[in-house]
Amino acid sequence: MVNPLNPTGRKKDTEEEKLPRFECTMCGACCRDEFLLVTVTGSDIVRIAAVLGLSPNEMLKALDFYVVSDGELIPVGLERFPSIATEGGLSFISLKKMENSECVFLKDHLCMIHPVRPVVCRSFPFIFDESDGQRTWGLSAKKEICPGLGTGPQTSEIELKNLADTILPDIQVYREFAKEWNDNQISPSALNLLKTIISDKRFYS
Repeated sequence: MVNPLNPTGRKKDTEEEKLPRFECTMCGACCRDEFLLVTVTGSDIVRIAAVLGLSPNEMLKALDFYVVSDGELIPVGLERFPSIATEGGLSFISLKKMENSECVFLKDHLCMIHPVRPVVCRSFPFIFDESDGQRTWGLSAKKEICPGLGTGPQTSEIELKNLADTILPDIQVYREFAKEWNDNQISPSALNLLKTIISDKRFYS
């Protein structure tokens, strides 16, 4: 599902009816799904490291690096998220999953980093994109795991706009950083990548 975001906030009645009902039930399904990558941006990494007081080495232990091999299809939902060079190859950085598939930051069914949770967590089950100045929204490829979708109040256009205003600039800054990093690295490493991210002022706005 892909729908335009109207910057004026005005929609036709037929379009308003397409806005889904959603209310988070705090079930933690999106924190436990084996096949759902919780990708992180540079700003996500900086915020989490700052709140928890983690060094680059310590932050490295809380992350996974999903490498897409040459010729391998990019998993559904990651097509518009930047991959970044590491010693293992081009990788999507995500929060680490434990052996039981739970997020490393999930404890007693609650998120330990909720105030600084990654932007993809803030937006789930919604996704956003921007092309040629046109913002669009849709639903995650993993929307079926979310019991809150289809319940609660109808999502408003202003709620979607506010989410997009938070998420899209964050991803764009990370996309620009990833391109610079990928273009200039001869022997990239995940640790040096994290050190560079944490020292980059762009991620502190």
